[in-house]
Amino acid sequence: MPAPGTSPAPHAHAAETIKKHISIPVSTVARINEPWVAEELIANGEADICMIGRPNLCDSEFANKAYAGRTEDIRPCIGCGRCLTGIMFGKPISCTVNPSVQSNQIEEAKEKKKILVIGGGPAGMEAAYVARKRGHTVILCEKEAELGGLLRLAAVPIGKQELCKVIKFMIRRLEQAGVEIRKGCEVTEEMLNEEFREYEIIGTSGAKAKEIEAFRCFKQTMTADDILSGKGFPGRKIVILGGGSVGCETADYLAPLIDDRFPANRDVTILEMTDTLMTGEGGAAKSVLTQRLLKKGVKIELKSTVTKVDETTITYCKDGKEYRIHDADTLVFAVGYEPMPVAGNREPIHQIGDCNKVGNLKDAISAAYTLASTL
Repeated sequence: MPAPGTSPAPHAHAAETIKKHISIPVSTVARINEPWVAEELIANGEADICMIGRPNLCDSEFANKAYAGRTEDIRPCIGCGRCLTGIMFGKPISCTVNPSVQSNQIEEAKEKKKILVIGGGPAGMEAAYVARKRGHTVILCEKEAELGGLLRLAAVPIGKQELCKVIKFMIRRLEQAGVEIRKGCEVTEEMLNEEFREYEIIGTSGAKAKEIEAFRCFKQTMTADDILSGKGFPGRKIVILGGGSVGCETADYLAPLIDDRFPANRDVTILEMTDTLMTGEGGAAKSVLTQRLLKKGVKIELKSTVTKVDETTITYCKDGKEYRIHDADTLVFAVGYEPMPVAGNREPIHQIGDCNKVGNLKDAISAAYTLASTL
């Protein structure tokens, strides 16, 4: 099963070769998650049939929408494989992007309410859409100029650009459903107590990247989010503290495309406390990213705990021995996130997504769907 970010239809060459030797129809499968891909494969004679699995779980109306020419309304499958991760362990099938994969019915609310959603990340957009479909009057306020939240940064690393489709799809649904969207609007306590005093509040204000205060004495520090957002500009020799998904994706983003020993290439080191990269992740995505890091020459130090940092030196312990990095020019924090709940004395404020408990994209969308379905 190909990893997320893999080119469309990676197995089509096999079908094309087989077709040259037999007379019966030949199908191909994998990463055919947009109608144009299937149409092109068949038109070019590379396959007679296109088998579409995961995208049909993500949107059970995939074929009908394609037939009707409503391709922009197809819920985008990002190929993450979480639909299979659960069933391998006996859990019900699920989908990161489609929290209602087992039931597409959104029931109309018996009592119509006014609802304010604070935050336009994936949790906020999902909550606003479901609440509106249930018949509520919904206003979504986002303090930034664009919707998407941290998902916009998650789409920056190599192989993650398909997340842009999720943002585009969710925005389109909000507009079609008639949700009032206010961008560049930071909700104040005064607004909660005056303009929105009759509204039920859903807080989806997200989380911010953690920094280790004691290590900020190094000559240049920044978070992985600073780099991915373009706010931070690292030097040539970089140490990334944290080997989770964010740390590894940032290393992949910064490292040279190939390890050709060119003098101007960035030199990237990951320091991770545990004995493995990307704890909690698995499958093809983890494998492909790890292989890419190794091929690019990224140095990976596992079971390594940073014990001391001063202006010019990073000291860490590994297997009972102490090591010092003297020539780094940038220390990057990829040590997780801390929730930023919506402040205010209004009740109730339903805190969901990262502002309640930091999780992944599936956690955020699922929590939003579950809450909005009950309001």
